[in-house]
Amino acid sequence: MDNISSIIKKAQDDLFPELEAKIRSELEQKDKDWLIDQIIYLTCERHSLHAQRENLEDMEKRLARIAKKGYDDQTVDGFVGKYRNIHRADLENSGFLVSPPHMGLAAIEPRQRSTKGEALLEEARDMLYTLLYGDKDINVHITRGKEEILTMVLPQGKSDTLSFLKAVTEMNTTGTWKDPQGISNDDQANNIGLQVEFGDNVKGNAGLAVFVALNLINLLHVNEQIFYARMEKVERSSLQSLQ
Repeated sequence: MDNISSIIKKAQDDLFPELEAKIRSELEQKDKDWLIDQIIYLTCERHSLHAQRENLEDMEKRLARIAKKGYDDQTVDGFVGKYRNIHRADLENSGFLVSPPHMGLAAIEPRQRSTKGEALLEEARDMLYTLLYGDKDINVHITRGKEEILTMVLPQGKSDTLSFLKAVTEMNTTGTWKDPQGISNDDQANNIGLQVEFGDNVKGNAGLAVFVALNLINLLHVNEQIFYARMEKVERSSLQSLQ
């Protein structure tokens, strides 16, 4: 029995020979160099090579910024003291955000951040990267004393907001949270869990700074009402055994 899908498929099949001939006719009029450029571009797009190059360039700039600034325990404490009590209203009232979507809806786009909002987001990203991966090779001298596992959970559609992280373990999860206000229900939503093992210090200052950085990243980009993250102590792992 016919349905709308079968009717559409039949129409597409009927039109395909004409469409193929039209495309072939147009391409035959193009010069060789243009065709080569198009093939290279489409190949790179299909395998996300353009995005990979951009991510690599962003990473190189991040490492250069971190190495130039230098990070130690005092830097971490200063970051926590400055940004620990930041809320969404503070960023809107101070002009860091420009007409952002309601929390829990779409991620905040670059056009919805001011220049200083973009700068603060990069500062938070740099700090999070430093805390999770930084070592003396990039001028990071944070005291490490105990291993922690950081777990972050966010919608799959927003997972690219943390794409700047170097190495994470990804797990698919299903949300069960229901928003009492009915704005951003998470019930049966496709979420993703990200895990990173990193070295905290005995006082836990680095761990606290991780949550402060994640809060800023959420307020300026991820835009979840509840951006869930937790840390757990690691008794023993292969990363520790190989050091």
